[in-house]
Amino acid sequence: MSSPEQEELVSWRERDLMADSEPPLESPLDDASAAMDPEEDVTETPLYLEVEADPLELPVDVASSLLEPDAAVSQSLTIEEVGERFQECIDAVEQLEKERDNLIQELTLLREPVLQEIRQAHEEILAAYKLLAKVELERDNLRDEIRQIKQKLFKVTRECVACQYQLENRRHDMAQYAAYRDELESRVSQLSEELSQLKETCEKQKEQFRQQLEAPQSRGDSHYLQESRRLSMEFENFVAGSRRGLEEHYEPQLARLVERREASAKALQKMQGEIQGLKEVLRPLQGEASKMRLQNRRLEEQILLIKQKRDEEVLQYREQVEELEERLRELKNGVQLQQRKNQELEELRTSLHQELSVYKSLLCCDIFQYGPQKLNSCINGFHFIY
Repeated sequence: MSSPEQEELVSWRERDLMADSEPPLESPLDDASAAMDPEEDVTETPLYLEVEADPLELPVDVASSLLEPDAAVSQSLTIEEVGERFQECIDAVEQLEKERDNLIQELTLLREPVLQEIRQAHEEILAAYKLLAKVELERDNLRDEIRQIKQKLFKVTRECVACQYQLENRRHDMAQYAAYRDELESRVSQLSEELSQLKETCEKQKEQFRQQLEAPQSRGDSHYLQESRRLSMEFENFVAGSRRGLEEHYEPQLARLVERREASAKALQKMQGEIQGLKEVLRPLQGEASKMRLQNRRLEEQILLIKQKRDEEVLQYREQVEELEERLRELKNGVQLQQRKNQELEELRTSLHQELSVYKSLLCCDIFQYGPQKLNSCINGFHFIY
């Protein structure tokens, strides 16, 4: 073998060894989205089967330098078969790359519905949260309205109770005024009867004394007549004094009784007017209170219905959340399974690259050392693996 041919063969082996020492492709298995990126051109991955020189020319030169000149025809046919085997290996590698591309496309197609379901689940969760916030806002508004209505109803009830208390006080005062008036009237009637009795007694005594004075008098009765006149004068003075005393004693009381009677009549009239006014004021308040009670009852029914509806919506929301969580778990399991498949695929591809590099190096060594027969056995082993 000539020196230039040996140098060329050595340089070819060094290039193959440098290609074998290049690091394989790294695939981030943590990130499923990066592993399932459909835009990544997997065909650009460098395969270690590629050679910079023509696969037919170099083995032909090497074989021609190693064999005898009289066996050139048979060795040329063997080298052609080696070239065909190399072409078959290249076709097999291309087929594997196509299968890898198909697997990546299938992975992308499997990833799309999973992502769509995740987005749909996220949208459903957001809609459920929005619905829950809306229901809570409506509940707060209804609570504010109920509190305002309760405050208004309490104010109206307090005013109604105050009016009823004033009405009861006025009724009690009227009953006391009526009892006092009856007492005063009975006292006035009693005093009037006593005065009439005194007047009758006085008239009777005056009549008796007048009859005695008009009767024929004798001399023996002059002393009796004088005495009678004196007694009559004393009696008249006594009656006049008693009358003046009675008038002085009872006239202020009668005046006060009359004044009290007039004041009681005026107060009674005023009280009746106030009672009538309170009744007129109380009537719309009672109507408003009945309306408030009816409205409160309706609001309580609405609150009960809203609570029932909210409980149903919360239960439905919880069921939806549980269903979405179950779907998310299933999707996570599917993604993890797909990641494991991707990892296995990557490991398979890495192992294929390593085996291809090993066979390539072995092939070069065998061609250099043992010739075409060992090369045929290596190619057969390579086809057996693929």
